[in-house]
Amino acid sequence: MDKARLRKILIILGIILIGIVLYRLYLEFHKDISLLLDPKASRELLLKEVRSHGIRTAGLLIALTVLMCALPGLPTSVIGILIGVCYGPLIGSLMNIAGNAGGNLLSMTVLKRLKIMSHEHKDNQWVKRISQMKHPKIGIMLAYMVPVIPSFIVNVTADTLRLPLKEIFLSVLIGVLPSSILYAFGGEALFHGDTKTAIILVASVIVLVLLVRFIKNKHQHQLEK
Repeated sequence: MDKARLRKILIILGIILIGIVLYRLYLEFHKDISLLLDPKASRELLLKEVRSHGIRTAGLLIALTVLMCALPGLPTSVIGILIGVCYGPLIGSLMNIAGNAGGNLLSMTVLKRLKIMSHEHKDNQWVKRISQMKHPKIGIMLAYMVPVIPSFIVNVTADTLRLPLKEIFLSVLIGVLPSSILYAFGGEALFHGDTKTAIILVASVIVLVLLVRFIKNKHQHQLEK
């Protein structure tokens, strides 16, 4: 079986699994949605219902994050914020970290085992820039922190460099920390309508985006040497 067909099959299977998890989550959040759409429902009742979800819903949300993170092109930010709304900043951060780290590690495992990447992916500018850094593991860690760099591209970079999972695990874990925590606290801010926290989160996003410039400058510096 050729690589392109295998990629399509894996993507279709991933979408099917995401659809199943989304349906299960719809059943879990059906009452919340009904309260949200009911103009007579009180805000207090809605907030109480949102924070009433337990371990089963948490497992489904983490599974959804893993699947969406593993598949290319699917944003996990909305799920991360929803987790923050439902479980608060502390538990929400841990859930986001587990989902994002698990999804990236799953993606790397599939890439290593099945060898399904084309030259087009490996010729991506970010893959080249991170690969040519003096310390590519640090580059990979920083790349996960930058929202504009797709995590799938970072996973392709790790596969291109043939870095074992046990060596890259810490880079993945540290790399997903900022966005995972950011989304959880963002959900908490939405839950309470906290404008001060929202401003801090916006500032955090700006800092993360500035890391793009750091990676570019680092890459240029290595070329000049």
